[in-house]
Amino acid sequence: MHIEQVLQDIRTKPVVPLWPHVGLVLNVSRGSVYGLAARNEIEVIRIGRSIRAVTAPLRKRLGLNET
Repeated sequence: MHIEQVLQDIRTKPVVPLWPHVGLVLNVSRGSVYGLAARNEIEVIRIGRSIRAVTAPLRKRLGLNET
């Protein structure tokens, strides 16, 4: 997966997969990204067994909010 596609998904979708999307943009390992989610440092929602990152707070954290 390319970083450009991941950033486009974060800009345009309401939720993205926690791994690999969030791991790539934060440059952390799979275990670290799930640890961040467990500590509520990344806002997530569960859809069945899947954990998805909510992109609005992620865009703010990454400075991707467009005005």
